[in-house]
Amino acid sequence: MSVEKRRQEATRWLRQAADDLEAAQALYDANKFAQACFFAQQAAEKALKALWYALDLDPWGHSVTRLIDELPEEFRRSLSSHRDAALALDKLYVPTRYPDALGVLTPAEAYTRAEAERAVSDAWAILIAVREMLA
Repeated sequence: MSVEKRRQEATRWLRQAADDLEAAQALYDANKFAQACFFAQQAAEKALKALWYALDLDPWGHSVTRLIDELPEEFRRSLSSHRDAALALDKLYVPTRYPDALGVLTPAEAYTRAEAERAVSDAWAILIAVREMLA
C-alpha cells in the first residue's frame, strides 16, 4: 500500500475512533455506563489500529493491550505509559455487552459512573497519544 493510501486509511480509523469516543461521552451523559465503557474501548482499539495502518502493519483482534505490545519498539515505548489503561479497557470488551457475562447482574446494573468516567478518560488519553504520533 502506498504511503498516501496508508495515511488515508489511518485517518479513516482515527475519525471513527473519535466518533466512538463522542458516542461514549453521550452515553456517559445519559447514564448508560456499560455502553459508555464499551464505546470507550472501541475508540481506543480503533485509534491504535489507525497507527498500525499508518505503519503499514496488519492489526488483528480487539485487545488494546496487544495492539500496543505488538507495535514496533519505538511506538510501543511511546505508548508504554498507557498500558495500564489498555488493560483496563480490554476488560470492558465483552462483559459490557452480554447479560450472561457477569453472573446474575446485567451490564446495565454492574457498571458505575466512575468506571465509565475512567474508561472515557483512558480512551481519550490513548486517542490523543496516537494523534500526536501521526501528526
